Amino acid sequence: MSTEVCPYCRDQIAAEESATVCEGCGTRHHADCYAENGGCTIFGCKCAPAEEPKLSVSVPELVSVATTVPAEPSAARAPVPPPPPPPLPGRGAPTAAPPTISEMQRITNRVVPSMFGSFEEPDEILVIVPQTEPVTDPKNRTTFILLGALLGMLGAHNFYAGYTRKGALQLGISVLTLGFGSPMSWVWAVIDICTVGQDSHGVQFQS
Repeated sequence: MSTEVCPYCRDQIAAEESATVCEGCGTRHHADCYAENGGCTIFGCKCAPAEEPKLSVSVPELVSVATTVPAEPSAARAPVPPPPPPPLPGRGAPTAAPPTISEMQRITNRVVPSMFGSFEEPDEILVIVPQTEPVTDPKNRTTFILLGALLGMLGAHNFYAGYTRKGALQLGISVLTLGFGSPMSWVWAVIDICTVGQDSHGVQFQS
């Protein structure tokens, strides 16, 4: 004999339990389940409990409800920005501003003398003035030409202008050759009086 199951609680109906048979469809229920449901639990049975009345809402009622509910301000609907991330270790502390040029100079004036001992400024400042050659009076160009034309083989014009080495060479050529090299020294002298325009100190000849 098969055991029947209550369609309400889905539990078996034992033989010793009180059961209620639906008058419409003949389905057995537990007596308390049938009473709790208020009738048969089979869909479409005439003994099933009546359906609850449906709630109907008209359009004007929906509009009136929408107008009575206060709208939330835009600020409340705006998303809240996330909090800033915590500073990383060793980077959260503010960095100090770099020292100025005046502060660096002041530190240098304190540290450098202490490293090399006390520094005292000299009482006197030694100024070295470069020595310049004394300015001589300009030589006369006419005298230079006459000496070169008359005594050029002896280097007299070069001795007069201060070219001692050149004059000594011209004199040596004339003396050592016993006068045979005098024409060569004289030609050399003519070239000097035509090309040289200043003495050995770089001073121009005076006309």
